[in-house]
Amino acid sequence: MNIQDITNNDFIQDKSSVWVLKQHENFAYSDGRDSEKYLEYVFTKADDLSSSSTELESYIKDWPSEYHLTTKRARLFAGFDFDASKKVLEVGGGCGAITRYLGETFNHVVSIEGSINRARLASLRTEGLDSVSIICAPFQEIEFTEKFDIIFCVGVYEYSASFVSGEDPYHSVLNYFSNMLTPDGVIVIAIENQFGLKYFNAAREDHTRTLYEGIEGYHRHGHKVKTFGKYELEDNLKDFFPTIQFYYPYPDYKLPSCIISDDFLSQGHAGELVSQIKSRDYYGELSRPWNEALVSMELSKNGMLPFFANSFLVFAGKAQLTGISFNQLAITTTSDRVKQFRTQTRIYKDDNGDITVSKKALSGESAVAKDKLTMIESSSAWNDEGSLQSLLYSNCMSKKMSLNEIFLPCKAWVEYLASVAEHSNGEKYLDGHYIDSIFPNIYLESTGITIIDKEWVWEDNIKLNVIVIRAIFIFLDRVDRAKYFSKHLQVRSLRKMISLLPKVSGSL
Repeated sequence: MNIQDITNNDFIQDKSSVWVLKQHENFAYSDGRDSEKYLEYVFTKADDLSSSSTELESYIKDWPSEYHLTTKRARLFAGFDFDASKKVLEVGGGCGAITRYLGETFNHVVSIEGSINRARLASLRTEGLDSVSIICAPFQEIEFTEKFDIIFCVGVYEYSASFVSGEDPYHSVLNYFSNMLTPDGVIVIAIENQFGLKYFNAAREDHTRTLYEGIEGYHRHGHKVKTFGKYELEDNLKDFFPTIQFYYPYPDYKLPSCIISDDFLSQGHAGELVSQIKSRDYYGELSRPWNEALVSMELSKNGMLPFFANSFLVFAGKAQLTGISFNQLAITTTSDRVKQFRTQTRIYKDDNGDITVSKKALSGESAVAKDKLTMIESSSAWNDEGSLQSLLYSNCMSKKMSLNEIFLPCKAWVEYLASVAEHSNGEKYLDGHYIDSIFPNIYLESTGITIIDKEWVWEDNIKLNVIVIRAIFIFLDRVDRAKYFSKHLQVRSLRKMISLLPKVSGSL
């Protein structure tokens, strides 16, 4: 596309195919020259530049490269169906991670980036996509002669005060976006939550690296950057966009593994789901003075998770939202496995109005095998009560329970497994379908034991004690035996604890 055909500005297309506004002063925003040189090397060397490229992920070496190269960036829009014919404007394209996804999804994409180095990296990342045009310019100085159907603003709105002057730059930016949209146009904003739960749990503010900066009101750096709570953000948008739909990326919009609808999160169904997703502090280890999983469960009971979500993904329309749909309650993606075993899990209402969970390989195959291990499609009813893992988390907080009492709920789990086991040469063996019968997948109900998420199958039978040891190891690895847990868990040797727990719970 020739950008001169859709603007009144004067642009020069440089050798990297970026359209640069004449007399544009380059923005200083950067992850550092070394980081940008590394990305240039990666984008030039890699064969697969797609938004789902595991080849690019193999080059991740630190936080900046993870942010630009992980496939999780594009998972922000997992589960959404878009009308490909919609004309799209991206504001703040960065180094092209989201731009690449947009170019793969839509037929007509214009991406604006103020930094020339980052714009050129975005051009490299979108190489081969005729649908994408990259502009290097301040977005507010561009005079477009055509309107757009959708504006994507991912991780940009919070910086409005840094790039736009005026009494209320955040109001000015939304007004600008509204004027650039068609009468039924939509703006898509991804932004951190000022009151994200992780910030109360001693995570540094994502932009300023300062503890409690946001929840105290941005009194130090608010002239440069600030995020908003749910209700303030909604009020800001209402001035220009009467139709507003919130979604919640977990752990946040930067590296999402799960997207949850407002209905599902606000009605208290998603507490168990959220409790199993750990927040991140992108500037170092998160100290976690209290147990975020248990707090999430309590917030869910009180309908407060939407207010304390770490990030928001907001679709705001000048009219009814058209050309965009999200046909489930929530969707999760496993991106930390080898490519063939990556999965997508949909939580949705079936034809009877019951909440159902369906999991399958991202590749679309019904079964994926390697050696004796097979991953299969699975489906089960959604259970929004606490799993065995959540119950044990709660018990681990007790100052009065003995180790035996803490892990007593495991007894029913082991008794169930023993009841379906086969006996051979004095040993108990389970069918390979039980290989993933670990605590997060176990629910203790009045009618008995329910096992969910039966995606894994081992070709041979497995000793019962192997399943028990595996479940205990995974549990202890996840809880980290944090300082606020019972003194009984403050054991340095993981091996010692694994050998001890089956005995105290009567497992073996």
